[in-house]
Amino acid sequence: MIVSIIESLRDNMKRTIGICVAVIVLVALWGSFMVDTHHAHTAAEKVPFFWAFFGLAGAIVLIALARFLGFLGIMTREDYYDD
Repeated sequence: MIVSIIESLRDNMKRTIGICVAVIVLVALWGSFMVDTHHAHTAAEKVPFFWAFFGLAGAIVLIALARFLGFLGIMTREDYYDD
């Protein structure tokens, strides 16, 4: 069942990407226009799309940190155990 869902998503890649982008845009719009910023603690929270960009920046930092740690020694050669 899961394999057939993954295969159908892979076969319809343009539609899948379009749906994902549409969901991201709808969530960002909802977060910037429907959320009450009257009780915001900082001025940055009143900026439209602040939390969307904050989350994106956090994800980029986490991915970069994971890649850095991987290149430091977590990743090894494929033939590591063949010696």
